[in-house]
Amino acid sequence: MKAEIVAIGTELLLGEIDDTNATYISRELTTIGVDVYLRHTVDDDLGRIVQVLGAAMRRSDVVIVCGGLGPTPDDLTREALAQVTSRALQTVPGAEQHLRQFFAQRHRTVTENNLKQCQVPRGGQLLDNPVGTAPGILVEHEGSTLIAVPGPPPEMREMMHSHVMPYLRDQLHERGDVPLFTRSLRLADIGESTAAEQLADILDNQTDPALALYASPGEVRVRMWTKAESQSEANKKLGSLEQLVRQRLAEHVYGVDHETMEVALGQALLAAGATLAIAESCTGGLIASRITDVPGSSRYFLNGYVTYSNESKQRLLAVEPELIARHGAVSAECAQAMAQGARLASAADYALAVTGIAGPDGGTPEKPVGRVYIAVDDESGGVIRQFDWPGTRSQFKRRVSQMALNLVRKRVLGLA
Repeated sequence: MKAEIVAIGTELLLGEIDDTNATYISRELTTIGVDVYLRHTVDDDLGRIVQVLGAAMRRSDVVIVCGGLGPTPDDLTREALAQVTSRALQTVPGAEQHLRQFFAQRHRTVTENNLKQCQVPRGGQLLDNPVGTAPGILVEHEGSTLIAVPGPPPEMREMMHSHVMPYLRDQLHERGDVPLFTRSLRLADIGESTAAEQLADILDNQTDPALALYASPGEVRVRMWTKAESQSEANKKLGSLEQLVRQRLAEHVYGVDHETMEVALGQALLAAGATLAIAESCTGGLIASRITDVPGSSRYFLNGYVTYSNESKQRLLAVEPELIARHGAVSAECAQAMAQGARLASAADYALAVTGIAGPDGGTPEKPVGRVYIAVDDESGGVIRQFDWPGTRSQFKRRVSQMALNLVRKRVLGLA
């Protein structure tokens, strides 16, 4: 099955926002064996959208369109689908009532512009959007399928999971294609080259199932895939390969598939019946934000302190002024004192602290840009790590947050 992705929005071409949606959709399609051959970005111009969609439909089995489903005049995806398929737009029975209920529950009034979201090209269907107002659209036309999903990432991802992926799996089955099944192991505290060395014989002699390594800041993924007639058959084949990989890289595996580091940490804290507090300087609240992205994190996360200034470290965490004067705010001693202060102030079982130099200025020969100290404190003692990660501020903060979450996770599990 061949696919193309069409992202719609002038803001994408102007560089005002990054097109993370196309990356996500490509990755999801690949996991079930759909080949993405082309990706396009088109501005909010009806003629150009229709031109791109028409060419894509002639080449590919499925075309996924992202964006342009809202109520404003420059949301033109619906009209483009109608024009490229030569089908009139019609209102789906019951859709208007559903939309009015959605707005009423939020104490808002439906406008005439909103009501156009209840329309699809004749013979098409609306795809329910439980987290937004814009339904998706699916139209099968002359051997190709057009699927339009909303632009906001949470809405797009929910629709891909609930509607698009099940539909495509069914289509693959009907075509007689052997589906592709994937599984990813997520690794920390190991580089891509080291992981490749430990898996060298598997990488050199693989057939089906197979694997590959993918590196990103703070982690490496071992992506495994196999073709199988059923999920149970795939689980058996992938399970054998996963067991072999875990034997080689056991201490570095922290999650599977979409299990992020913050999820893994939460699972460790819940299993231990433990609580956590955080003191952040150079990450500016990013670590606490990641932790609270996980539903139910209030069961183990007690406090987050963003102590960016020396004065706030002293006032909120009881870090001694003399310690900062002697060792500096970016030091192992300060990180340790921040962690101890956060734990005592919040009465948490564990406390994590980070302090560093994000740059681009502020570094010295002794403490260059990219230097960071990460400390974890608990009743039995603590652990401190020093790292040097030069790069942009955003890269630095993301990497520090990943390594900090992993260090406290390992401490909870008795691995650090």
